[in-house]
Amino acid sequence: MRNVIKGLAVLLLAAGVAGAAFGQTERQKFALVIGNGNYTGLSRLANPVNDANDVAASLQKLGFTVDKLLNGSQEQMDSAVMRLKNRLSVSGDAYGFFFYAGHGVQSAGENYLIPVDANIPSENALRSRAVSVQMILDDLNDARNSLNVIVLDACRDNPFGWARSGTRGLSIVSRQPADSIIVYATSAGQRASDGEGRNGLFTSQLLRNLDDQSLEVVDVFRNTGADVAEVSGNTQIPAIYSQVFKRVWLGTQPEPGAIASAAPRPSPQPLPAAPERAQRPPRERPPVDVSPRLWSVGASVGTSFVEPWVVGTLSGTIAPFDNVFIEPGVDIGFVSGESDVGYYSFCPFLHAGYYRPLSGAIGVYAGAGGSFMTASYSFPGGDLSESSFGADAFAGLRLFDMVNISFTVRTNFSAMISKVSAGYTHRF
Repeated sequence: MRNVIKGLAVLLLAAGVAGAAFGQTERQKFALVIGNGNYTGLSRLANPVNDANDVAASLQKLGFTVDKLLNGSQEQMDSAVMRLKNRLSVSGDAYGFFFYAGHGVQSAGENYLIPVDANIPSENALRSRAVSVQMILDDLNDARNSLNVIVLDACRDNPFGWARSGTRGLSIVSRQPADSIIVYATSAGQRASDGEGRNGLFTSQLLRNLDDQSLEVVDVFRNTGADVAEVSGNTQIPAIYSQVFKRVWLGTQPEPGAIASAAPRPSPQPLPAAPERAQRPPRERPPVDVSPRLWSVGASVGTSFVEPWVVGTLSGTIAPFDNVFIEPGVDIGFVSGESDVGYYSFCPFLHAGYYRPLSGAIGVYAGAGGSFMTASYSFPGGDLSESSFGADAFAGLRLFDMVNISFTVRTNFSAMISKVSAGYTHRF
């Protein structure tokens, strides 16, 4: 009897070793799920945190080890991506899944995910203050694992005031990792809905398809795309870029009989909102950050209702705070209204003003300041010079970020002159 027991033990040990040798051990699967909604300097989003929580729960049911990050900073996002890469690098047979919901923008064909605490005053700052999607893809490619799925529910309108008109959604990636699937919540360059209920429109349909473990990974996203298009009335159509040519299941591969006998999938539930609202999702109104556009140098020419008749102006502006600017400059006046009188004036000034955008690149401004004018007259009987301090008040209109039309009133407390001018301004 003792010899029989020993024989059975040896057989069981051999079977375990053989199973490991032929790859029958459980596959390693790792996921990173990020939901950014509680932005400090941009419009907040209602659903990304819910989306991340629910996607993380679905992936855990499929056997993934999930690293979840809610309202992440740039440093936290970069560290989480590196952890995912390191985990996937351990085994060439591992599956990876990256999900992001939140603000995302494109610039010069590159896509960027926006941390919740990002301070991005200009487009050039994206490279150092946001998370590059291409760098994430390059890291996953370097892991050299068996499968990577990248899902970006980040195709909302560009939330930055410096964004060029028409810059919407995300752009197509230029370098896609091998054995990967990249999924956008909507077509490249288009806008995705943040949703009316608990989840964004795309993620709500993704969740119901992730729960069907009989679906291959390609079918999960094919069905999700069809459901989103149906529910939205074809106003939002997801984009899928697949370089996976093998049959892959995110969960446990079902038995062939179970695949053949799977019940027909139910139709997606319609959105809770009225059909008109589903077809025309409300636009998010991003805050307007005008401070980068208030740094300028410019020149203008005008006329005064008294001496001088012609006034040339050189000036510049700096913006210490949003919408507030300081303008140093100089007015140079010449040409008298009298044919036998020569005139010349030199007037440095310092102004402070407030700028209010109206729409697009059109805005109005007003302010006040001080000046010091030195004037010289040439009369037939001799020359005359005088100098005086003055107080200024001004208002103006800015057109297309380059044309200024302004009106200035200046007084030395004994006389008053006014100036109308128009000119070109270069803004940084």
